[in-house]
Amino acid sequence: MSEQETVDNAPLPRTRQSLGNDLRALGVQAGMTLIMHSSLKSLGWVCGGPVTVLQALMDVVTPVGTIVVPTQTSEYSDPALWQHPPVPESWWQIIYDTMPAFDARITPTSHMGIIAETFRSWPGVLRSDHPTVSFAAWGRHAGHIITGHSLEYGLGEGSPLARIYDLDGWVLLLGVGYDSNTSMHLAEYR
Repeated sequence: MSEQETVDNAPLPRTRQSLGNDLRALGVQAGMTLIMHSSLKSLGWVCGGPVTVLQALMDVVTPVGTIVVPTQTSEYSDPALWQHPPVPESWWQIIYDTMPAFDARITPTSHMGIIAETFRSWPGVLRSDHPTVSFAAWGRHAGHIITGHSLEYGLGEGSPLARIYDLDGWVLLLGVGYDSNTSMHLAEYR
């Protein structure tokens, strides 16, 4: 959908206040620990884009709560296994030899959306060190959730998902379906 179509289909622009009201109506409240999956284009026309969405969510959850967002980087996996898209075998060694090392501070997310990418670089947000299935977190339990992210089982017991579960965390799906819910992978390990 083009931006013009988004404007044409929106009765009013989405604002920090209107999004905050909608989040409260969904049951989001101060002090919650939640993992968010989102699609900006699915929210209608948002004045301020991803910054406004994050400000609204942070206003509601407050620093006594915790927001977690998947910040995955699939291109840091083995190119021999890539499917979307696959790359020629003749490229594999070049990729192995030249891919920059993952750096939680600067490596951008892949295919996670503009809200996730904006959150990743937000002041005060911490990011785990897993090269393919990292998570970023802000708020009271951010350090606890992202520290010590297991490399062997990145979505299992030693992962931020397990820590969110242990904190009785919630899942917030903004404009996406359950097929985007990364927390379901924890059940595969349990």
